[in-house]
Amino acid sequence: GTISDIKHKQDIVDAGSQWDDIKAVRVRKFRMKDEVAANPDAKPFIGVIAQELEQTSAGLIDDCVDREGEVTKAVKYSILYMKAIKALQEAMERIETLEAKVSALESK
Repeated sequence: GTISDIKHKQDIVDAGSQWDDIKAVRVRKFRMKDEVAANPDAKPFIGVIAQELEQTSAGLIDDCVDREGEVTKAVKYSILYMKAIKALQEAMERIETLEAKVSALESK
């Protein structure tokens, strides 16, 4: 895990809306080229494509130098997960608000 103790943090405030950022994420199904080369029946993964994510959330992408000395893009998944949790909380709040409105209308 990652250290998350309050004793190491300051300036703590609620995060702003992540709704639009998460809505823009394209979740894709794909297979890894190296795995397909070794096994044509390699199983697919689900995830994001760094170059696509970079278009809407550049701060979630790092450029890394791979073994061949080429720049390869990496996704900061831990930040993406936190954004998704915040967006889920927003969705839950919207659902609860709509449920309350429906209940109020039904009771009339």
